[in-house]
Amino acid sequence: MKNNIIVKKLILLILFCFLSVIFILPLVKTNIIFYGDDLIFQLHRILEMVTNFKNGNLFIGIYTYTFHSIGYPLNLFYPWVTLLPFIFFGLLVKNSVIAIYIGIAFYTFLTLTFTYWTTKKFSNNNLQSFMTAIIYTFCSYRTIDIYARFALGEFIALTFLPLCVYGLYAIVLGNSKDWPFLGFGMSFVLLSHLLSVVLYAIFLLLLFIIFITYKKITKRRNRVIDLGRAILISILSSAIFWIPFLEQETYQKISQPDKMDMVAQALLPSKVIMESLNNNLTRGDAGNTYNIGIILFLAIIIGIAQYKDWDKNYKIIYFLGIVFLFVSTSLLPWNLIEKTPLSIIQFPWRFLTISSYLLSLVAGHECYILISIIATSYYRRIIVILVLSVITIVPWYAGITNFKNPVNNNEKFALATFTPRGVNYTDSGKKVEPALYHLGDYAPIDGTKKLPEIISKNASINGKKFTLKKTIVKPNEIEFNNSKFKNSRNITLPIFAYRNLKVYNKNDQELFYKVNSYRQIVVGKTNNSNLIKVKYQMSNLDKFSVVTSMLTWIIGVISFVRKKGLGSLKKAKF
Repeated sequence: MKNNIIVKKLILLILFCFLSVIFILPLVKTNIIFYGDDLIFQLHRILEMVTNFKNGNLFIGIYTYTFHSIGYPLNLFYPWVTLLPFIFFGLLVKNSVIAIYIGIAFYTFLTLTFTYWTTKKFSNNNLQSFMTAIIYTFCSYRTIDIYARFALGEFIALTFLPLCVYGLYAIVLGNSKDWPFLGFGMSFVLLSHLLSVVLYAIFLLLLFIIFITYKKITKRRNRVIDLGRAILISILSSAIFWIPFLEQETYQKISQPDKMDMVAQALLPSKVIMESLNNNLTRGDAGNTYNIGIILFLAIIIGIAQYKDWDKNYKIIYFLGIVFLFVSTSLLPWNLIEKTPLSIIQFPWRFLTISSYLLSLVAGHECYILISIIATSYYRRIIVILVLSVITIVPWYAGITNFKNPVNNNEKFALATFTPRGVNYTDSGKKVEPALYHLGDYAPIDGTKKLPEIISKNASINGKKFTLKKTIVKPNEIEFNNSKFKNSRNITLPIFAYRNLKVYNKNDQELFYKVNSYRQIVVGKTNNSNLIKVKYQMSNLDKFSVVTSMLTWIIGVISFVRKKGLGSLKKAKF
């Protein structure tokens, strides 16, 4: 019996591996990464981390190899930990295109696993859990997120949404021992994408209010303790990011990502319906191609007929799924909302992340009802599950095929190599220079007007400007070299000041520096050196944050193994 259970679990994992390969197969076999909105930005993040890891540096304070080598402090302001699988595959696989797609497949496998696992705990039904996992993993918005938008952080965050939702459910209504699902789930959302934290927090707060309003909550004191544990674990687990982040935020005023016209970005309801029916996976913005896909749209229609027969849990899930779909559209008065702090989310259609997950739960439940009606034997169930899986994947494949069509995507780039100077792209054999992208984000507010000069490597001595032609970059270090430095004072360097930056001469003597009104580093004197080194050095807080998170992860894994958490994937009864 035990061997039979192990075999079924192994078959399930093999199926998930196969489906993960299916998710990338149509594109990976082209050996091309198709242009997405954040493609250049995200690829340079990966390149910087790969290059640093090759040179033995695991904590990146400033980007020196990419983003025009301006000392861009991206990892201090943008979560980076969940990029590590991409870095691992980038180091392991010579073909950088394949490495990127393997990373996408890895998070697809995790999405299938986490969705199946948490749905099984919620529904105690293998059939429903399996179908929910496939529907969510292959849903339109998740696919658009990674391929059409290449919004890597948001795409990765979607992997952990099922953990967060089940974790809250477990704490309030279910198995309170499962509180770590919420703690670790939310921490890895934070380690993936900050705006997703805002979206998920809004959703989880609403869900919590609904739970305590419509459900009879017992052992309230224990529930509060478990919720406190989850919050504490989330804080400790994500310390590796938020401590260095706050360290920089409290040092000076930093520019934030641009606010968007949320009225223009809100989806038109008619467009949502049409693009969902077309299962459109192509790029779009104010053009309103973002959608939930035909499978989830059909789930809404079928739900109208089945709603009265569902228990309260699924009625709440169905209702919230439609609410968050509604919130993403122009039916909401976004002209009023964009004047509130909620404007930080930038795009109303980001709420499709939550709607897609909730409606996937509904669709999985509907599939289970259908299977129960038409398939009474084991083999009939297998056939029906196979048919439903194909029905889910075929529209997705058609959408991917249309996405590859030059009519819909004429900006496709073959990622040739990662080089110390940047990412080389080719388009019909012609080299395409990487675009200047997001360099104004996370720059000191007082210095943004000087950003073009910093990119051009313009320095000055006592106010007299000149261009530095020779800079040498190393992990967390930029070396500026000019003969004028040797006997000069008040040297303004083309780099912004951030906390933990140290300045040295060629003899590694630390140099005193001040910060001018534009937040640039100004070196008083070089002690007879023509070389100035600017280095990011980890502070004690940085080191503490790394140790705290790593210990939390290690203890979490050990506790999970000791409690035989994998045993929650019970014997499958297909």
